[in-house]
Amino acid sequence: MKMLDIFKLGEHKGIVLAVVGGAAVATAAVLLMSRREQKYDQYELVGEVSSIHCYPVKSMQALRHDVGFCSFSGIKMLNTRDRQFVVVRPNGDFITQRQISRMAGIKLSVEGSYLKMQADSMPDIKVLINPKKDEAALVQCRVWKDKMLAQDCGLESGQWLSQYLGEDGLRMLVVIPGVTNRDCKEMNSTQADKLIFQDKGPYLLATEESLGDLIRNMDSPANKEITMKNFRPNLVIKGTKEPWDEDNWTHIVIGKNLRMRVLAPLERCLLTTVNPETYERRDDGEPMKTLKR
Repeated sequence: MKMLDIFKLGEHKGIVLAVVGGAAVATAAVLLMSRREQKYDQYELVGEVSSIHCYPVKSMQALRHDVGFCSFSGIKMLNTRDRQFVVVRPNGDFITQRQISRMAGIKLSVEGSYLKMQADSMPDIKVLINPKKDEAALVQCRVWKDKMLAQDCGLESGQWLSQYLGEDGLRMLVVIPGVTNRDCKEMNSTQADKLIFQDKGPYLLATEESLGDLIRNMDSPANKEITMKNFRPNLVIKGTKEPWDEDNWTHIVIGKNLRMRVLAPLERCLLTTVNPETYERRDDGEPMKTLKR
């Protein structure tokens, strides 16, 4: 997979410029910007990247690091990629916190070539991040309406997941380059925009100012438990002039060479109502209740 750019927090590459237009920012695609295209007079400074997040397993906890590598299909961090793994039922259908909120309790870390999973009252378990292609282990899975092939990570990880999540027959699948690939189908996408196991786009952006505004408009004490973890962004931006400024961004430049094109707003779902600290779904419907006002 071709890496387009690397950026590190605390350096000039964290600066974010944007073209202001009429499309809401949520899912974004990455482009490689040539020197001929660097017309910075069309952009205005909107903030800086404050944190970078990667979710190697769909619907489990995030990795966070100061350095991220950007590709057309998502962010790469610490030898793993965003939504590189997915958990499926025996029929191949993917599952997330929408179905089993306890997925939020699985912590992830990288140890060399392995991804380690940890959960309360469970032994640690490791799976190989980039296994060699094994034709016998390739299975068909479904993410929303898309069917694709991915490789089974083995019986041990499946049994571990079934025990912790309380559902028989679960399996973990991993992306195999050249085998597992999905086209992005959002309204502003192109043939170059690819997905792995993400919902709609290769990147999700959010701003600290908009989160702060949401919390201020929520009924107390509900707002005390809502954090950026509820929204699971890849890139968090701070320093915008006003909350919800991102609703008007159409193109984003980070540093000198990384440019993102806004694809579409991402409609937030029941997953945001799962408390990332208790792993249980909230009874009051927040933060969706306030967002719908």
